[in-house]
Amino acid sequence: MIAFLMFAGFVVFAFSFAIGMWALGRWLRSRGYGPQLDKLDRQYTALQLRVSPLALSASYHMFVGAEALNRMPLLGSKNNGILSQQVLRAIRTAQDAQKRETLTTADNGLAETTPNTDEHVQAL
Repeated sequence: MIAFLMFAGFVVFAFSFAIGMWALGRWLRSRGYGPQLDKLDRQYTALQLRVSPLALSASYHMFVGAEALNRMPLLGSKNNGILSQQVLRAIRTAQDAQKRETLTTADNGLAETTPNTDEHVQAL
């Protein structure tokens, strides 16, 4: 019973906090702080994109654990096993796409910073 009350208290707190943050944002925008809030949002979004690969890796390991639980008698079912395999494949595909994008970006950056050797030979 205490665990249920603690969970219910957390849900009420989280909901109240979210509504409070929304109201604070609306109030700040009405006071003219919209551009500063937008700048803060861009910085926060950029941070989320940098942290996203870590979250993707953590979610992959979490679903690997869930897949192991689905193989245990009385805890798993075929449908849950199939669903977790689909989720693992989707996460792995997203990780591979992210790696390819990182490599492409790194290759493009390297191509832009590497001087053309023909130009150096002609200059000499």
